[in-house]
Amino acid sequence: MLLLSLSCFARAANTETYRDIIEKAQTLSLQKERGHALQLLTSSLTRESKKGPAPKELVTALEEVASLFLSDKAQQLYELALSLRENEPQLALQKLADAAKLEPDNLQIQLEQFRVSSILGNCNEAGAAILRLYESLSTLEVVRLAAAQAQLCRNQLDDAQKIRNGFDFRKSPLMPVWTSTDVEILLRQKKGDKALESLAQAQKVDPDFPETYYWQWRAEQDLKKVSEKPGPKYVALCKSLSPRSYRRYLAEPFLCRRVQEVESSLKKNNTPSA
Repeated sequence: MLLLSLSCFARAANTETYRDIIEKAQTLSLQKERGHALQLLTSSLTRESKKGPAPKELVTALEEVASLFLSDKAQQLYELALSLRENEPQLALQKLADAAKLEPDNLQIQLEQFRVSSILGNCNEAGAAILRLYESLSTLEVVRLAAAQAQLCRNQLDDAQKIRNGFDFRKSPLMPVWTSTDVEILLRQKKGDKALESLAQAQKVDPDFPETYYWQWRAEQDLKKVSEKPGPKYVALCKSLSPRSYRRYLAEPFLCRRVQEVESSLKKNNTPSA
């Protein structure tokens, strides 16, 4: 009888689909058992990936469970940190630390801790945390992007490029932000012409993303092909950036943080900034 029961249990486990796993994980997350839910989803992803491309539904569920706020207080602290990030990053980091005490495994909090730490120049410790996250959640594009940014911030150029090369971001909603990372790598490799080609494509996809104009300005300076457009365009976009647009580009840690650098250069060269 015991053998029969075990046999039935094994058959049930074998017939469990990834959709069953998603439902189970969502229930667990609502019960505030995120760690267990993530284990189920990542194990299912590993199994499904052996059969072919991972089901989008499973990847989406993984990101949703990892990002879900389980307490109002943690979400309030996170939102407060976002409002402080632009002008008071140190205080923003403190609020994120408070949020992390409540939800240490919340993906949104972890990613934002890395971004704000990068702004403050604390790349090593924050980058190491993101790279540990990348080991378990590399399927998620936001984590892959942050890992590439972390390696770049840590001056690990080859590792940053390896992560970037492992993902085709051309049709991604995060394509402009990926391009910023890609172009910084190219410029460090002295490949300015290739960087300009990449930037031109990104500007067609999203003409309102300020950082592509900053990097165009930098690339043209490196190549001594300075034109009047990118510097003033970058400054103008940053000065008119709405809170909604700022949130849209949250994945870029250094969003509009080089305005003073560009304005000083434009003033020195008698170029109107905006």
